[in-house]
Amino acid sequence: MVSTLNEALEFIANYVPPKSPDGRVAYPILEDGLSYAEIKQKLKDLPFDLPTEVYELYQWSDGGFLGNLPYPNRSDRSEYAKIDKFISLGRAVSLAKEWGNGAFPLFEYEDGDICFTVGSQVKQRVAPIFCRHKSSVAEQPKYDSLTTMMVKLVEGIQSETSRR
Repeated sequence: MVSTLNEALEFIANYVPPKSPDGRVAYPILEDGLSYAEIKQKLKDLPFDLPTEVYELYQWSDGGFLGNLPYPNRSDRSEYAKIDKFISLGRAVSLAKEWGNGAFPLFEYEDGDICFTVGSQVKQRVAPIFCRHKSSVAEQPKYDSLTTMMVKLVEGIQSETSRR
């Protein structure tokens, strides 16, 4: 059973083929992760800090396409969010600056939904994850943390693969 963020990310990584030596890409794809120093450098101009979990996420990978993972049918998705695109840190920082409200985007979906966390002035281990359509306001978090979100996603994938 997967219970930590790192376990969930490793589970997902096992479904993602590596880039081939000739540079061709198979989907889904994950970009290489960043060092802690690279992450700090990219975040330096934000007026808030991000939870430790977000640093762990970007150390694992700097974005990618995950739309082809073995997700359950849409009717089974009430407990988790299907990730089509994991937003690169550079693009996420640009969007966060554009929004200017303390929100920090992490994942996008082809139907227009986006999942984001919130920054704070004091470093935190975790922060809630909100998921909403780009044109609406998310008033309640969907998950209490990034770990909860990713563990729920892995549970959905495990459930789907055990049915096959």
